[in-house]
Amino acid sequence: MNAQPGPRLLLAFWLVTMVPAALAQQITGRVIDADSGQPVVGARVHEQARPALDVVITDAQGQFALPVSAGATNVPVAAALPYSVDAPVNYETEVDLADEGDDIVISLRPIPDQENVDYQPIVGAPPEGCGSCHTEQYAQWQESNHSRAAVNVRVRDLYSGDGTGDGTGPEADGYVFTELHDAEDTGFCATCHSPNENPADPGGVKFNETSTAAGLEGVTCTSCHQLHVINDDIESIHLLGTSEFRFPLSFRGGNEVTHEHVWGPLDDVGFGQMRAAYAPFFKTSKMCAQCHEYENPETGAPGQDTYSEWLGSPAAAAGVQCQTCHMPEADAPGPIAAIGAAPQRPAEQRHDHSFPGVYSGVLGDPVELEVEIEPTGARVEIVTRVHNRVTGHDWPTGVDVRNAMLVVEVSLNGEALVQVAGDQVPGWANDAEPGVQPGDFGGLAGRGYAHVLEGRINGEGPVVSPVNFIDADALVSHSTIPPGQTDLGRFSFELPPTALPGDELAVRARVVYRRVWREIAVTKGWTEQDFDEPWERVVEDQTITRSLTEGDLDRIFFDRFGS
Repeated sequence: MNAQPGPRLLLAFWLVTMVPAALAQQITGRVIDADSGQPVVGARVHEQARPALDVVITDAQGQFALPVSAGATNVPVAAALPYSVDAPVNYETEVDLADEGDDIVISLRPIPDQENVDYQPIVGAPPEGCGSCHTEQYAQWQESNHSRAAVNVRVRDLYSGDGTGDGTGPEADGYVFTELHDAEDTGFCATCHSPNENPADPGGVKFNETSTAAGLEGVTCTSCHQLHVINDDIESIHLLGTSEFRFPLSFRGGNEVTHEHVWGPLDDVGFGQMRAAYAPFFKTSKMCAQCHEYENPETGAPGQDTYSEWLGSPAAAAGVQCQTCHMPEADAPGPIAAIGAAPQRPAEQRHDHSFPGVYSGVLGDPVELEVEIEPTGARVEIVTRVHNRVTGHDWPTGVDVRNAMLVVEVSLNGEALVQVAGDQVPGWANDAEPGVQPGDFGGLAGRGYAHVLEGRINGEGPVVSPVNFIDADALVSHSTIPPGQTDLGRFSFELPPTALPGDELAVRARVVYRRVWREIAVTKGWTEQDFDEPWERVVEDQTITRSLTEGDLDRIFFDRFGS
């Protein structure tokens, strides 16, 4: 009879047979500099388009060991070093195919140091532009406000008086920047509204002189994807301190290919016609701050505070970035390019480039309104609560001309009651026409929500308010509702001594949002025109009623008797 193997022999057999199999379930290799052959330390290595799988980091020798499934073949192994403006060398991302058990070398091509000083950013429109390959993203972008930034007729009316007309009608009335400022002043509008017009001198571009194809596309593909840094100087004007373009000078077969150099949030792009760099800041709210936070460069008056509002918000505390709401994930997996055998990516790597806002899909009702009514003595007391449902920034937010108001009106049997206590809507809710016009809510019971600036136009003449940030010296009031918070209002109206049981009290409370000050809209004739987005919206409109009771009237009697 043959002897049976003992426990030690079985253990040795298991170690000999099982350990090599375990070690084989990986792809090993090195990541090196394609020019020098030196190891790239700290590179991220993982399987392309599989963000749920492990990411390994190269060691001091540039080596890595990436776990893969047993028997895996043609695994797309991606390597990228996070881009840093302070790094001595930065690299393009790369993807190589490998099988389980392979030992490979991934060569990362350095991004050239030399800049293409003659480069003009390409357009997004096909057939020459980004939309030829990124068809889905381009179609989404066409529906966005970003695509219309350079041809925004209302901005043009304010800038040069010729946006909604030829400059001979009401569009040329009221505030016109070019008529009220020195000839050399630009106002810096084009730095955000048409950043690709002249990247070599963005602050020198006049908004009404935007003329190149790339400039007229507004905030287009390369306006974001050829930015290589967003720094901490957030209050500076876009491209004039807070952010920078980069246009590396590269060639392929003698042809200049600077347009292929792009920066973005993916660390696993591998396509021969795209020289991508992995820039983690694309995933953060700081990416949006470059245009959505700034101040007057001379006086320091705050023009827009949206990023600062986010920094102190519940969303920021929870790690929710601007992109979470304004570039939401796709509904399904799919590619991000229409050519080149692009990999199928999960929804979390595919984002909406229409940049939806509060009124275009993210939150249809940005605020909630509650109204309480209580006869107290000889008065009717109204308590209102306007709750900002937006958790990432104030409401309203954005450029300084945006504003909103709560308007409260009380009647008894259809006759308006007189307000005797409580806040009133500020005068900025009115137009400049003589008398009181429909929509002139200033002086009515209510509350105002706005970012109000004061200053002298072109630094001359009397101090006026409200003014645009470029003319502002200081912030007068800041009454917007912080994210997730509630504004409380209390208002008192006098009941007439003739009130009887059964008389009906009616309280109407409205929350109205305006994209610009009413004076501007009326003066420019915008109230009579149709736009993609109306200049005014009624966000909430509630009417509650109550019949007076004997008890109410007893309280009224004793209140008056006691007084």
